[in-house]
Amino acid sequence: DNFFSGTLSESLFQNNSSLRFIDLSNNRFISGTIPPSLFALPLVRNIYLSNCTLTGTIPQTYSTPPNLRDLFIDGNNLEGTVPEVAPGELTELNEFLLQNNEITGIMPNSVCSLLDDTIGSLDDLWADCASTPPEIQCDCCTRCF
Repeated sequence: DNFFSGTLSESLFQNNSSLRFIDLSNNRFISGTIPPSLFALPLVRNIYLSNCTLTGTIPQTYSTPPNLRDLFIDGNNLEGTVPEVAPGELTELNEFLLQNNEITGIMPNSVCSLLDDTIGSLDDLWADCASTPPEIQCDCCTRCF
């Protein structure tokens, strides 16, 4: 907790190609959407945006960082659905936490397939799939809230 305030602008992550670790979690004063430029960072391995007040949807580009291991976007006000993952993307992803948002729909099979050791490295997939009816229909989630 460091009480940053404002929005995450596109320019914040441009020209930072060597950035590997981003932790802005627990900054309730950060608002706005997740900028797609965050996922254009070629070396980023860990993105922690838990418990901010982010809105909007998960950017379609979320699956492009080749070395991404952790993606924590839980505890925000994100909505929409979880975008598909193209073959060969997010194969290094170990943890994907997206619970406590307003995300709905069905967890894409392309995300579920990352739990298969021959395709990906995903161990933890957490979502809002425990309510009746669930916000996200997820047969593969490792933990439902």
